[in-house]
Amino acid sequence: MADSCRTLPGAADMAGHAMMGYLVFAAIALLLSSGSVYAQAPTSAPDQIYPSRPIRLIVPFAAGGGTDSLSRIFGQSIAEHLGGSVIVENVGGAGGTLGITQAARATPDGYTMLSATPSIAINPHIQRNVPYDTLRDFVPVVQITTSPFVLIATKGFPITSVRDLLDVARARPGTVNYGSAGVGSASFLSAELFKAMTQVDITHIPYRGTGPALIDLIAGRTQVQFENAPAALPQIRSGELKAIAVGTAKRSLMLPDVPAIAETVPGYEASSWFGLLAPAGTPRPIIERLNAVINRSLGDAAVRRRLTDLGVEGVGGSPEDFSTYLKTKVEEIDRIAKAAGLQPQ
Repeated sequence: MADSCRTLPGAADMAGHAMMGYLVFAAIALLLSSGSVYAQAPTSAPDQIYPSRPIRLIVPFAAGGGTDSLSRIFGQSIAEHLGGSVIVENVGGAGGTLGITQAARATPDGYTMLSATPSIAINPHIQRNVPYDTLRDFVPVVQITTSPFVLIATKGFPITSVRDLLDVARARPGTVNYGSAGVGSASFLSAELFKAMTQVDITHIPYRGTGPALIDLIAGRTQVQFENAPAALPQIRSGELKAIAVGTAKRSLMLPDVPAIAETVPGYEASSWFGLLAPAGTPRPIIERLNAVINRSLGDAAVRRRLTDLGVEGVGGSPEDFSTYLKTKVEEIDRIAKAAGLQPQ
């Protein structure tokens, strides 16, 4: 009996050890399972809802200009279609270089975008040590708009066509003056391209911005100007200035009755553009989603009317389309800058 009493505690100990082993095994299995889930969690990050916080859209110019207006139109479209918010931030200074540089250095997570214009490609030719590379530091999202440069003339200047201008300039070299927003501006480069392609001698009068240049053109202190359509259209429509020709390869919807410069000077093309860029390394799915939103917005009749009022035309297309266009424009500006003898200051 005593022996029986001794065997019973042994059985209980064995049962206890078995239960403890089971509990330990279950605990280890639970921990391993939790660890497995935790290890896999980061792989789901790309599937998180985008945007989960406000998107910053950098406009590298002061508020109130054409780039600012377009940025607010399409910033609102992005916010409405993606269900988030877009903060338009004006970072002016150094001809756009300050804002462009901030965008280039931003984390490429889809929460910083840049409203880009030709200045991004022009600045390296007129400023020393520009701290960004247009093609290396950004990835194109979409080209949003284009607008022609327009060859305009003061009312008293007796020309009505590109041929007339060429005849006068060749008959009296250096006597025709053209104004611009300053050396290195897009209006300056458009005129210099015209000079290089026609070999005419017209004299540059630089101003501190488009406004002062237009004032002197209206007053007859200069004779012609190559100006972006949004800036020139009000004076053309009011009759203060004459529209001679547009810089697009074909006639523009903005001025359908005005011939293209290319009809007289084959191959000439001068237009401004506006598009969306992201810091290099921004995930492709985000680029594609933003591209789709902008293309959808460009198909909206109300948006198209707003663009017409601003003097621009919608473009759209794929990121690859914009990439090809941007590379072409960078190369074109390089050639014109060299022909004009531009040196970074």
